[in-house]
This record gives sequence, C-alpha cells and structure tokens, in this order.
Amino acid sequence: MRVLAFTILLLSHAVVQAAEIRLGVHNFPPYFVMQDSNNCGGEAVELTRKLLQTDNIKVTAVCATPARLYKLLQSGDVDLTINIKHTKALPDNVSFIAPPFVQLSLVLLTHGAAVAREKQPTIAAIRGFDYHGQRQILTEKGYTFIDLPDSISAVEMFIKGRSSALLTYDAPFDYYLKQHQLPFARNYQCQLLEQLDAFYVMSEQSAAKSYISDKLSQYARKAQLSYFTQ
Repeated sequence: MRVLAFTILLLSHAVVQAAEIRLGVHNFPPYFVMQDSNNCGGEAVELTRKLLQTDNIKVTAVCATPARLYKLLQSGDVDLTINIKHTKALPDNVSFIAPPFVQLSLVLLTHGAAVAREKQPTIAAIRGFDYHGQRQILTEKGYTFIDLPDSISAVEMFIKGRSSALLTYDAPFDYYLKQHQLPFARNYQCQLLEQLDAFYVMSEQSAAKSYISDKLSQYARKAQLSYFTQ
C-alpha cells in the first residue's frame, strides 16, 4: 500500500509539473517578439499555444536573452524553445522535434559608410550565437564582434552605423525595417551565407516532454507539414 501511495504521489507531481509548459522566448521577430523581460509573444508563441494549450495545460512564455535561455533549457526551467541545431551554446540534454519550424536565411550585411570609417571592421551579432561556424570564419577574416543581447539590439547597432557589418537572420532584420518604415538603404550590401532550419528544441528535463513531442509530431503528420510555419 505504501508503494502504491508513493507511486500515485509521484504521478500526481508529474501531472502538476506538466500543467504548465514554459516556452523560452528571446527577441527574434516575427517569431518571438519581446517587449521587456516580463512581456513577450510573437507568431511562434501563438502557434505553440494553439498546438499545446488545453483547458488543463497552460503555455507560458518565459522571456530571456538567448544566453540565459540555453541555461534554462539545461536545467529544465523552460520546456522548449525554437533554435537551429548547430548552436554550440545549446546544452547536450535537449532533443529536436521534426519537421523544422521554419527555414531561416543567414545573411551578412555591410554598411558602406561605416566600412570606410573604421580601420578594423566591426560586426554586430547576438551573444551566444555562433551562426553555424560563421562567427569563427568572420573573425579569421579580421572582423571584431560586438555582441548584443538579442537580434533587434544587433540590428539597431548596425542601422545606426555603429558597426560596419551585421551578421543576422533575415527575418528579424526585415521585421525591424517594416516596423520602422525604413527602406533597404542603397549603401547596404547583403550576402546570403546559408539557409538553415530552426526546430522546436525540447529540454530532456521537462516533465511534459512526452506530451510535447507527441502533440507536435501528431499535428505535423496529420497536416503533412514540411515546416510548422507553412
């Protein structure tokens, strides 16, 4: 009886833990949009709630910088987020859910005026992102990195001419231009470096990992998705 009671207690605890699914969000619009440390949302948050939230299970957005988010994934303080597979800062105890969430274009933008002004070219980027090895490649080419907390901080650094280049995915850069009604300046040069898939990334410490994996996989199979965003 004691063993049975203890088993029931453990099961009850698991259900309580799984009653809230914590989605890690950093400022990467339009998929993740972070107003401040307590207010974040975006297209990916809305879709994830649609797929996972029920009357008994709430999907909560946890707002954080990418660097902090990877630590929260490792500890299980967030259950899942969206990321490419090749980020070195990702912890080992995560799994990726197929199909990909979205395909991203990694681009290098250069700013003619800043290039002419700076003796050593600088490049704005997100702290904690290695950009599938491009950070090392560009460092070897002589760029000095200016690391910012999130994608929009890096975009703003570049737009204001405080860096001679920007290493970014096209989605947040395009979002920023549209939000601020800015044209693509003639003195920007854009080079497509790679196209990379971003996936739902789930912490193996999550009490809801079976539920998350099953629900997302079933939805993708039923809808015959190649990407969750299609």
